[in-house]
Amino acid sequence: MALLVLVAPAGADLSPLTQHLWAEKIAHRVVEHQGEQMLYLEDEADEPRVRALFDEWREGQLIAPAVEASQPVFFQFLLNALATPLTLAGLLLFIAVFVWMRVSDSWIVWLTMGAEYWPDQRFSIAAYSAIGLWDFWRPTLLHFSLLHLLFNGTWWWVLGRRIEQCDGRLAMLAIILLCGLAGNIAQWWYAGPAFGGASGVTMGMMAWVGLRMKRVPYGLPKALLPVMVAWLLLELTADTMIPGLTSTAHGAHIGGLLAGFAMAALWPAAKQYSTDSERASDDT
Repeated sequence: MALLVLVAPAGADLSPLTQHLWAEKIAHRVVEHQGEQMLYLEDEADEPRVRALFDEWREGQLIAPAVEASQPVFFQFLLNALATPLTLAGLLLFIAVFVWMRVSDSWIVWLTMGAEYWPDQRFSIAAYSAIGLWDFWRPTLLHFSLLHLLFNGTWWWVLGRRIEQCDGRLAMLAIILLCGLAGNIAQWWYAGPAFGGASGVTMGMMAWVGLRMKRVPYGLPKALLPVMVAWLLLELTADTMIPGLTSTAHGAHIGGLLAGFAMAALWPAAKQYSTDSERASDDT
């Protein structure tokens, strides 16, 4: 989980400090929250070195390190990716399954789960128990087109990294499993089998970030969730007027969204942000 080590005014130039951190391969990120810049670390062991550099920066003695222009960008991308291994592993798994789908048809059986129960037994608890959690969740890994993969993969990368950095890997894992499961169960109940995609998880991430961003500095636009919900409602309206127009799995979207809201409300608040913010403000 990310550790807040310092808070600086919004107008302060932290670039000499951050350039030193990248040059020394110290994974970190800076976000603006309520008119202040907050610097977070991925590894608590780096805190003493960062505070030493911060003291030099505050006294005006820290200058940008002499490194190649391309080096900080490369290390920033690499360290950011490795700092969120769960998000990275999920994205790579999506790509691997997508390639597998191009060379094999073994995945087709994933689309037929519970076909014998739907729709007559979609209100039967026994039917859901017979299908099983894994069979319900695994269509999350399927993407039927490159555009489908790019859309879900982009949101997975943008939202997943923030959640894993700010809330921890356990929260990220819970969202992946529970929102994926809730979205797929809702989709199966709503329209039956033969669906796939990580849309339930991405909508759950949207809900999680949208509901918690006042307490947790994810560094994302506040309008993100309202815009996505409006788009979801627009697609639902279009498919209601012209069935099949968008080919969207509305059950998965709505199920994942509602699960994300519930998890965001029930998951323990990230108290370290307020505590560390007060400590860092005293240091500055």
